[in-house]
Amino acid sequence: MLKHLSLSLRFLALLALLMAGPAALAGSAGNENPADEVHDDGEVLVTASRYDNNVHLNQTNITATDLQYREPDLPIPLLLQDIPGLYAYSDAGSGLGYTYLRIRGFDQRRVGVLVNGIPFNDPEDHQLWWVDMPDLASSVEDIQVQRGVTNSMGGMTAMGGTVNIITDRLSPQKQGRLSLTTGSYGFARQMMNYQTGQLDGGLRSSLRVTHQKSDGYRDRTGVDQWGLFWSGLHQTDRMITQVNFYTGREQTHHAWNAVQEDILARDRTYNPETYSNAIDDFTQPHTEVHNTVFLNEDLTLNNSLYYVQGEGFYENFKEGQGAADFGLDLFLGLAADDDVNLVRRKYVRKDQVGWVPQLEWKHSDTDRLVIGGDWYTFHSNHWGEVMSVDGYTPGDLLVGDAGWKYHSYTGDKDAFSVYANERYALGERLTLLADLQYQHKEYTFLQNEAGNFTGMNRHGYTVQYDFFNPKAGLHFQAGKAAGGDLALFGSVGVNHREPTDNELFDTWNGGDDLEVEPLFNPDLTRIHYKDDGVTVDWREWFDPSVKEEKVMDYELGLSWVGESLSFTLGGYWMDFENEIVPYGGTSEEGLGIRGNAEKTLHRGVELGLRARLSSRNLLTMAASRSWDEFDEFLFTDWDGSQEDYSDNPIALFPDRLLSVAMRTAWNERVSSQIRVRHVGQQYLDNTGDQDRTIDAYTTVDFSLWADLSALGLEGLQGARAFLHLRNLGDTEYETYGYYDGWDGGNHYIPGSGRNFALGVDYDF
Repeated sequence: MLKHLSLSLRFLALLALLMAGPAALAGSAGNENPADEVHDDGEVLVTASRYDNNVHLNQTNITATDLQYREPDLPIPLLLQDIPGLYAYSDAGSGLGYTYLRIRGFDQRRVGVLVNGIPFNDPEDHQLWWVDMPDLASSVEDIQVQRGVTNSMGGMTAMGGTVNIITDRLSPQKQGRLSLTTGSYGFARQMMNYQTGQLDGGLRSSLRVTHQKSDGYRDRTGVDQWGLFWSGLHQTDRMITQVNFYTGREQTHHAWNAVQEDILARDRTYNPETYSNAIDDFTQPHTEVHNTVFLNEDLTLNNSLYYVQGEGFYENFKEGQGAADFGLDLFLGLAADDDVNLVRRKYVRKDQVGWVPQLEWKHSDTDRLVIGGDWYTFHSNHWGEVMSVDGYTPGDLLVGDAGWKYHSYTGDKDAFSVYANERYALGERLTLLADLQYQHKEYTFLQNEAGNFTGMNRHGYTVQYDFFNPKAGLHFQAGKAAGGDLALFGSVGVNHREPTDNELFDTWNGGDDLEVEPLFNPDLTRIHYKDDGVTVDWREWFDPSVKEEKVMDYELGLSWVGESLSFTLGGYWMDFENEIVPYGGTSEEGLGIRGNAEKTLHRGVELGLRARLSSRNLLTMAASRSWDEFDEFLFTDWDGSQEDYSDNPIALFPDRLLSVAMRTAWNERVSSQIRVRHVGQQYLDNTGDQDRTIDAYTTVDFSLWADLSALGLEGLQGARAFLHLRNLGDTEYETYGYYDGWDGGNHYIPGSGRNFALGVDYDF
């Protein structure tokens, strides 16, 4: 720590020297050096799946210029916190490892993410595993965040919103970047990015390699990650073809367990997971092929093919487990009810192949129609192995080269959607957006024979869903008002979302737990027999108890753009049927336990503002206030008792979010930013009990950027230093949690204390 402090003091001294120069600002609005000037060019790459500036709905653009001010030690969710209605956190506290985002309080399973128009959410659990794509933000050109029910491009059925990411455009000029960063909690990052520029035959290529690691803020929450992004492009007058390949490997210690309130009061860094090798080891290569053909001036055909492969495991020590649950009565000859201490691994292998076609027809200067869809087929294989048992050698558990397999199941999903999206000018100032989408999804789950998963203890099911999702919006350019351009917008849309694989199983257990039945109608089952016609093979289930959720989303707002001030103010009203909500508590993997509530209501207002206070200072603000409550919810507890939660607030929806940042260009070489973030109260469960909450908190961060070429030393042209100081007040706060009546009440994930990141980028 003293070494880090010494580096910080030297860096501050250097900045003081640099700021002694003349206080002049560079005048070019296109300069991307963050030390050169403060600007807000607002440009974002527009694709068919995005809203452009002519049709403003509840959206926020993060431009390439904005990303120049990013904090390179943070993953994408934490980089998006300055957007209205968006909340993000890290369970390790350091920023690396498992990170999560919420939009309007809706968790990642109901936030859609598109990368170059390709869906990023896992088809089976709907999750976003950012940890598997280390330093993806270093290969991002820009991001558009669309809040609420959004358009149908990419097959999304997002409820809270869509994060639409475009990766780096390949420059015709040769260029590259080296980046070195260090920081608190043992953080270290090395990144190299190189673009070839235009080569013979219309070819361009780029490569980015990153290594980063951290010890984590909490005990035993270290992370070690490698990331790679390669892109190649071929362009002619009529066609563009681009191939992207990106992957990474992460080894992450488990930090997803929350801490009891009384323990956290004594030790902010406590981690209930004490097993030293409790790690997650995973890799997930993505391959994309994009082809754009300009058929004529009005017709453009886009086709994207992709393949995603994921493979890895996580390991835990389990104490006092029943021998039969892990098939050890069969393998080691133990009594079925013997208690054992063991180490197990849960493995998964996933493969997804998909196609995203789009045909865009510009049928006038302002109007266009997009017809498209998406299709994918997905297969997953999950299994668990016992690696060691107390009283036995690891060799006693080997079956060939692997451990004893005690459970195994597969998941297969096939889905497609078709849509038509029209933008039509009803007049010079009024524009209509209309979007019609049909979706079909089919998921099959089957437990394989393994351990004691045989006969009546072996389950399977197939579920099918067909959704029709109509959406429409109006954008009215009202003209000049108070010296700026005023626009009004409104929309209404319907979306559906099917339950995930783990939401179709028992509240406290899943498909890898013995003698646990799926949450289906027990009166509708079919017994499948083996070839002898007598021995039970497995049970097939029908009619799931957890239903698909449906939302009707109403949006209304206005935008105003002036010479030095612009803002967007919007409101939303979202009526849900059968919303899948937190019941309180988490699963073994740290995911929230969930089930249906009959009717819920989400209302809120959101403000986004940018104000150029002077030629030196830019003020940005993102604020939201929401009211999220049950309209009708009769909750059935584990013992069969019922409680009426109607009118209660819904767990884990922050009621207020605020981010205010002031960016200042001190001169042509140095700029800084001070940012204040506030997160409102969150309830830990659905009872509305004020004693079961996460307290509101406020943090203050400070950043500095400096152009090192001003030192006049040879070789420093293109070098920029940066320092990020976070949580300057060393505020003690919590980011996530749950209430557990079985285990001592409130449990929390703590946020990190005062910390920093220090580094240098070198462009060449």
